[in-house]
Amino acid sequence: MNETYIEKMRKDHLWFFRMSLLFGVLFVFCIYRNMSGITFPVLTAVLIGFSTVILIRMGITLRKDTILYGIGILLLGISTCLTSSGFLHFFNYVGILLLFSAAVLHQVQDDREWGFLQYMRKMFSLAGMWIISFAEPFSKQENKENVDKKVGMLKNKKAKSVGVGILIAVLFLCIVIPLLMTSDRIFSKFFTEIFSIFNFINIFEKFDLGNLIGILSTFLIGMFGIYAFFAAVFRMNQENQKTEGIKKADSVTGITFTGILAAVYVFYSMIQIFYLFLRMDMGLPDGMTYSQYAHEGFWQLLFVSLINFGAVVICLQVFEENKILRILLCVVSLCTCVMIISAAYRMMLYVGEYDLTFLRVLVLWFLAVLMIIFWGVIYNIFQRKFRLFKCIMAVLSVMYIGFSLIRPDRFIAEYNISNMESVSYDDVMYLLYGLSEDAAPELEGIDMDELLEIGAFDEVNYYFNEIQAKYREMDLRSWNFSCSSGADTAAEWKENAVIKGIAVE
Repeated sequence: MNETYIEKMRKDHLWFFRMSLLFGVLFVFCIYRNMSGITFPVLTAVLIGFSTVILIRMGITLRKDTILYGIGILLLGISTCLTSSGFLHFFNYVGILLLFSAAVLHQVQDDREWGFLQYMRKMFSLAGMWIISFAEPFSKQENKENVDKKVGMLKNKKAKSVGVGILIAVLFLCIVIPLLMTSDRIFSKFFTEIFSIFNFINIFEKFDLGNLIGILSTFLIGMFGIYAFFAAVFRMNQENQKTEGIKKADSVTGITFTGILAAVYVFYSMIQIFYLFLRMDMGLPDGMTYSQYAHEGFWQLLFVSLINFGAVVICLQVFEENKILRILLCVVSLCTCVMIISAAYRMMLYVGEYDLTFLRVLVLWFLAVLMIIFWGVIYNIFQRKFRLFKCIMAVLSVMYIGFSLIRPDRFIAEYNISNMESVSYDDVMYLLYGLSEDAAPELEGIDMDELLEIGAFDEVNYYFNEIQAKYREMDLRSWNFSCSSGADTAAEWKENAVIKGIAVE
């Protein structure tokens, strides 16, 4: 952003520091050892509130359409405390971060003329600037005339740089070390033993050094994270947001490239239509049944569809506008849509034969998203001013928020149980350990006598015992809807077992 903003921030350093300090305290209260509790949506509301106050303080007028970003962030926060799925938790965090970054960039810079690639550059640039800006709270406001420093000042500056480097390393390691500890047991053992030494020399029995380090690290991440983020946004040069006159490549190259692709893809699409959709068995390879043919090639189709998306977008950005090129790009895009439909159809055949899994549901969702995005790409081929990146971001946001809120694990369990002709031991094991606790309420739909027959009753009983022990004492701060529902289901399960005369612990 314009240097005026970063200068304003530096002049108002104390106010920003106090606001960051307060945010750090609230950050610790909301998410320390509580990444999916009822306080998580509170944190998203606090984040939006703090950001609004900061922007107003800088004299930046709030845009009306920015409220859509805020609604998306709040919905993701609410979704996080409704589910116990680690997959959804992780991508909810990612979604919140991306929506928040896009919202602030939208507020501070004029993004109306940005193309797809420029949006991507801005997002990566912001990420890099954010890391660099962790040193911003320690920067001093200085006049440009005082460029030449004395030797003593240089030493002081080096010492400060070392301190900043240590701080950034600590914050970085707070994220990396837990990942390393979960990836290697030997490393985890050594690291745990190192910290046990500090606990041993602690003179206060009730003083937990590990807990203190965790709280302090969370506080520092929250405090310096929000300060550095806005410093990064304000430091981004506004002049760079205008695209320079980049000379585009000759359209003949693009026509040749897309023409070859279009010929191959049209041939492939015709095969899909006749042999897969219309089920014409003539011409299948020797020894291959239609069922085997339909089950092959799904992942390859998905990968090719993604490659085609990138190729079409790059061609739109790189090559000169040309009518023939537009037609060929449209043909490639339409053929890709046929590939997406083919991949979805193949996946539905899997589901019909082997029921649902989380991966299959995720893939079907992704294919639906990709299909919608490609229609946006086709429109962008003929309307170059169409804001494709905004369209993609809107589609991904709406579709992912919907996906997250329906809690797919519960939907999968409900579908599989209702479509089982007979319950098998493997089916039950997947419901217990292949899905999150979101699926727990649906397990009551399995008859206990069937579980006894297949030898899975003890496994289910153990599963519910674990849920009760894990979530028996949730406080108001850590309450999670899915975990609470699982605990209630566990209690009902045991009551029903007693009524049927089945002994449970």
